[in-house]
Amino acid sequence: MKSLLLASFLFLLAEYSFAEEFTNYTITSDSQVNTLEGDLEAMGNVVIKSNSGNFEAYSDKLSFDKDDKSLKLIGNVYVKNLESEGIAIEEISGDELTIFTETGIFEFKSQNKNRVTAKIKF
Repeated sequence: MKSLLLASFLFLLAEYSFAEEFTNYTITSDSQVNTLEGDLEAMGNVVIKSNSGNFEAYSDKLSFDKDDKSLKLIGNVYVKNLESEGIAIEEISGDELTIFTETGIFEFKSQNKNRVTAKIKF
C-alpha cells in the first residue's frame, strides 16, 4: 500500500505555485516525490521555468519545504532571469540556491572553493 501511495506521488512533470503573486512554475526532472505534508523533492536533471515569465533554473536536485516556505536548488545550479528586491539577475551559477518563496529573498552559496558568478542589472 505504501509503495502504491508513493508511486502515485512520483511525477515526471509537476506544476507548483509559490510566492505572494502565485506565479506558476513547471518543474521537470528524472524523478519527483511529493509528501502528504505538501513538500516536493525533484532529483536528476532538474529544470524549473515560470509559466508567466522568462525565469529558468537548472540543478541536480530541487526541494520545496512548505513549512519553511523555501525552494532549494542543489548541485550545478544555473539560473536565468531571477528578480528580487529591485535587482535583476540575468545569469547566476553556483552550488546551492535557496529562495524564500514568501519574501522572494534568495541566498546563493558555493562550496569546495568554487565561486558564485552573477550578471546583475540594478
